Amino acid sequence: MKAVATRLPPEVLYPAGACTAPFTIIDVRSPVEVARGALPGAHALPLLSDEERHQVGLRYAEAGQEAAVALGWEITRPHLHERVAAWRRAAANGPTAIVCWRGGLRSSLAAELIDRPQTRPVSGGYKAVRRHLTDSLPGALARARLLVLTGLTGAGKTELLRRLAGTPGLAVPGAFHVVDLEALAGHRGSSFGATDEPQPPQASFEHAIASELLLHRARLLVVEDESRYVGRRTLPPALFEAMRSAPVALLEAPLEERVARIFDEYVRAPAERHGVAATRSALEAAVTRLRRRLGGRRTSALLAALAQAESAWADPNTHQAWIRLLLEEYYDRLYERNRTALARRVALRGDADSLASALLAGAGEPHGRRT
Repeated sequence: MKAVATRLPPEVLYPAGACTAPFTIIDVRSPVEVARGALPGAHALPLLSDEERHQVGLRYAEAGQEAAVALGWEITRPHLHERVAAWRRAAANGPTAIVCWRGGLRSSLAAELIDRPQTRPVSGGYKAVRRHLTDSLPGALARARLLVLTGLTGAGKTELLRRLAGTPGLAVPGAFHVVDLEALAGHRGSSFGATDEPQPPQASFEHAIASELLLHRARLLVVEDESRYVGRRTLPPALFEAMRSAPVALLEAPLEERVARIFDEYVRAPAERHGVAATRSALEAAVTRLRRRLGGRRTSALLAALAQAESAWADPNTHQAWIRLLLEEYYDRLYERNRTALARRVALRGDADSLASALLAGAGEPHGRRT
């Protein structure tokens, strides 16, 4: 084997304030390893398949490293040209970091086979990068102020965040950065919020949050109000605690608008994708999960209303009663209890247009009608 190039320290992969990661990252771990925790932006291009890694591991346990390496060469030979070609394509555009589990043999071999001067293995591998991302989160949060977008269920918080994130040419460049926690978690953050795609592993969710908080260079971070859990994923403790004490931007919307939005997002659109029966079944399951909090009477009323709505599912008026009941009798009361318990300062309040205008006009110092 050739002499291994100097290894990269893990912290250079996601440097603070860089906006974008400066290295192309090639993750040569096996698919099962990546499935437990991926690195943001990395190309998952394994040196060994899961089965090949299993065989090499057995040989290592039986006969040591030299025998394991020999077996690895033997069983990968039919696929090696294709795998090296994929690595070289990924590494063609500049400095490249190679990551394996602990920064050992696999990343060294991959760097040698790619054979390009700007391609280097990462010291400590995935484990070191994960440790860096986890340990850096409190400092990343301290680099900017935090503003939490809050409001009653159905007010359109996610819609507003994505509108802000997609605004071309902010009035104050670099003034604020939107962190879409629900997009990173693959879930809408409520009992009804499952999406068509599975949620990422917890480690991948944590990495995505940490890397985004590290790379931005804004003066203000804007996030949507969330509980500790987004679906089955848990917010990192440092972020959750910061959100609990941060000032809020309160998005206001009338009940009629909120009911219409809930119908559109959770009734009409899913039925167009999956059919009425599947959508009704998913909604009934979500209501049933809330039985302990809703109580038997309200749960039964909601389930009965859903059953009656199936015959005229596309008519918004058919769903008015159960959506209003769910909002007024459950989500609004829950929101009010949490708002009172946390007593966070309201830095901005208003409808979506007024909040967007205030942030775009000068997010460095949140302003607008305060309470």
